Amino acid sequence: MTVSSEAQEGSRRHRLTTFGTLSLAGPEGDTVLGEHGHHRRRLALLAVLAAAGERGRSRDQLLALFWPEATQARARHSLDQLVYALRGTIDESVFAGVNPLRLNRDVISSDVDEFNEALTRGDARAAAEVFRRPFLDGFYLSDAPEFERWVESERSRLASSHVSALERLARSADSAGEHELAARWWGALTDVEPLSSRHAAGRIRALAAAGDHAAALQFAKRHEAVVAEELGTRVDPAITTLVDELRARAQLTTGAPVGVSAPPPPRTHPAGASDDVARVHAAPAPVLVTPSGAAPRNPTTRRRAAADAIAAVMLIVSLTAAMFWRSRNDERALAVESAPSIAVLPFANLGGDSHDAALVDGLSEELLAVLAKLGHVRVIAHGSAAAFKSGGAAARRMADSLGVSHVLQGGVQRAGSRLRVQVRLVDARDGSTRWAETYDRELRDVFAVQSDIAGAVARELDLRLGAATLARIERGPTHDIAAYELALRGNGARRGLEYFEQAVALDSGYAAAWAGLSRMQLRVGNSNDTTMPRRARLALAEQAALRAIALDDSLAEAHASLSLVRKVNLDMASSEAELRRAIALDPMNAQLREWLVQLSIVTGRPALALVEARRAVQLDPLSATATAEVAHALQANDRCDEALVQLAALRSLRPPLLRASTIAAQCYVRKRMWPEAIAEAHRILGVSGTRGLSLYGFVLARAGRVDEARRVLATLLDRAQRTEGSAIDVALVYAALGENDEAFAWLDRSVEERSFQLEQREDLMKSLEADPRYEKFRAKLVLQNR
Repeated sequence: MTVSSEAQEGSRRHRLTTFGTLSLAGPEGDTVLGEHGHHRRRLALLAVLAAAGERGRSRDQLLALFWPEATQARARHSLDQLVYALRGTIDESVFAGVNPLRLNRDVISSDVDEFNEALTRGDARAAAEVFRRPFLDGFYLSDAPEFERWVESERSRLASSHVSALERLARSADSAGEHELAARWWGALTDVEPLSSRHAAGRIRALAAAGDHAAALQFAKRHEAVVAEELGTRVDPAITTLVDELRARAQLTTGAPVGVSAPPPPRTHPAGASDDVARVHAAPAPVLVTPSGAAPRNPTTRRRAAADAIAAVMLIVSLTAAMFWRSRNDERALAVESAPSIAVLPFANLGGDSHDAALVDGLSEELLAVLAKLGHVRVIAHGSAAAFKSGGAAARRMADSLGVSHVLQGGVQRAGSRLRVQVRLVDARDGSTRWAETYDRELRDVFAVQSDIAGAVARELDLRLGAATLARIERGPTHDIAAYELALRGNGARRGLEYFEQAVALDSGYAAAWAGLSRMQLRVGNSNDTTMPRRARLALAEQAALRAIALDDSLAEAHASLSLVRKVNLDMASSEAELRRAIALDPMNAQLREWLVQLSIVTGRPALALVEARRAVQLDPLSATATAEVAHALQANDRCDEALVQLAALRSLRPPLLRASTIAAQCYVRKRMWPEAIAEAHRILGVSGTRGLSLYGFVLARAGRVDEARRVLATLLDRAQRTEGSAIDVALVYAALGENDEAFAWLDRSVEERSFQLEQREDLMKSLEADPRYEKFRAKLVLQNR
C-alpha cells in the first residue's frame, strides 16, 4: 500500500530518538510513543529496526528477541499484532518489506540510523554530533531477556563507535595543528570516559599546544582527583611525567630573561566548545621578544642570555619530541582498541559420547585463552559465547548479539585415540567463511591442533603470533594426555577433587592441575565438609596454589586460586595483590573482574567495584553473573533502584541465579519493602534448600516476624553444633534480632573457623555498625584498604 506525496511529507517528520530516552515524536514534535506501558514493546521494535538500518531484521530474529519462550505460533501472532498496531499509530507504510522487516526512511527517521550512516561514510563529526546520551538509556523490557542482552551489546558497540569517532576527530585536529579544536574533542572524550589516561593525556597536550598551560595543569589536577576518588589509585605514570614536563615548560617560559609581547586579538572558538577551549582562545600567547626589543646592557649578560635562549630552544625541542612519541604510542593504543573482535563458540561434540564432552569443551576454551592473550584482538569471554552452544543461531545473529566481527565455530569427533577437529572462521559482516580446516590427528597431538588453529586465526585477522608463542602452545600445559583429560573433567565436576588429585599424580609438574586442585580443596572446604577441619582444608588449598605458581608464575589461574584462599583466610591485601596479578596476566577474563568487584565491596570501595563490574560486562556481555555483579556494585553504591532494574533481566533464568535474589532481597530490605524481601529470600530456599537460611532469617527478623526468625535461628544453631561453616549464618540472624552480644560471639567464632564470608551479604552487617565493638572487629579482620 502506498501513500500520497503529501502524506509522505507529513510522515517523514516522525522522529525516533534512541540516544537517551527512547521516544517517538510526531509531525509537530508531539510525543506519539513514550513511557506508557503498552508503548514500550512498540518502541523496542522500532529501536531494533532502526539500529539494523537497511539490513533490517528477519521475523525469526525478532521472535527470538522478544518472545524466546513462547510457541512459534503465539510469537508470530504477537509480532503481527505489534506490526499492525505500529502501522495504525504511525502510517501504513512505516515498514519497508515483509521479511526482513525494515523501517521506511521516507516515513520515519532515527538518530541511530543517522549515526550509523555517518560512520559508514566516514563522517566522524556528524556521528559525534548525533550521539548525545547512551543508547536506550534506562529502557528495558522485564519479560524479554534476549532483548535486554541485545540492548547491552548494542549500547556497548555504539558507545565504542562514538569514542572512536571522537578520537579520530581529536587526532585529526592535532595533526592539522588546530589545537583549540583538538582540545574540544579531547574534552568531549574525557567527559565520556573520565578515567581514561589516554584521553586525559590528549586533552592536556592539546591545551598545552594551544598555549594554555594553566588550563592543562588545572585539568590534570581534576583528572588526578577523579582517578583517586573512583579507583582509589594514582594516575597513570605517563600523566605524571607529562605534567612535570608542562610545569618545566611553563617555568622556562615565565622565568627566562625574555619578555612577552602584547596579546593577540581575541579569536572565536568552535560552537559548543568546553570552557577550557574558550580559555585557550582568549588567553595571550607568550612569544620570545627579539634582541632589539630588549637588548642586554653588557657582553656578559648578552652571552648569558644567548646561552639561556639556546637552552630554552633545546628543552622545548626535546619536550616536543617526547610529546610526539607519546602521541604515537597513544595512536598504537587506539589501534588496539579498534582491533578485530572474535567469539570462540563452544565446539560441538560430533561423536555424541558424553564422556568426551570435557575434552571438546576444553579444546574451545583453550583456544579462547590463547587468543585472549594476543593483546591485539578483543575476545568475548566464554560465558557469553556459551549462550550459543546449541549452534542453532546463524553466525551473523550470534556476532550481532555478542558485538564481534568474527566467530570461530567447530566440532570434535573422537574415535579411540584419534581426533577429528573441524573448524571455521566466519566473517560476521556478511556471514562468509574466511577460513576452514579439518584436522585428523592422534589425541596426543591435541596441543599441536590448538597451535595450528591459533596460527591460522591470527593470520586471517592480521595478528602477529610469533614462533615462540606457537611452540609454547604446541608443547601444551602437560606432557601427559591422560592428566590433561582428568583436569578437564575436574572443572565443574562433583568428583573434581578426585580428578585433579589423579592429574597431579600422573604429572607433578602440571601447574594448571595444581591450580584446579586448589580451587577444589577450597570448594570442598566451603561445603560443610566433615572429613577434615576447615583450616586444614584451607592449608591444602594454599599449598596447591603455591605449587602451581612455583611451576608457572605466568599462570593467571594459579594466582587467582591463591587469591581466593587468602581471602577466606582474611588476608585481604594479599588476596587483592594476587588477584590483580591474575588480571594482569589474563586481562580478558571477566570472572576475575567479578571477583575483584566482590573484594572491592568487602574492603569498602564501592566506586571501584562499579568500574570493575562494568568492565566484566564489557568482556562477557551475555553473562548473568557479570550482570548480577553490576547490580551488586550498584547496591553497594546505594543505587538500589538501578540495581533492581539490572536484576530484572535475570528473572527468567532457569535455574534461578541465587546471587541475584540475594542482592534483590538486600535492596528490598534497604527500601523497607518487606514482602518483596521475604519473597526473594524464600526463592533462594526453594532452589538451594538450607543454603539461604541465614538471609531468610535475617529478613524475617528485620520485617518484625520474630517468632519465625527464631525458628530459623534454632535450625542454624543445630547445624552449627554438628558442622563447621555455619557460625557466620548464626551471627547474622542474631544481629537482625538486635542481640548484639550473641552476634559478636558468633562472629568471633566465624573468624576462628574461617566461615566469615560476606560476598553479596555485606548489608547484613550494617545493623552492627553502631555498636562500638564493630570497628574493633573490623580491625581484627584487617579489612581496611591497604
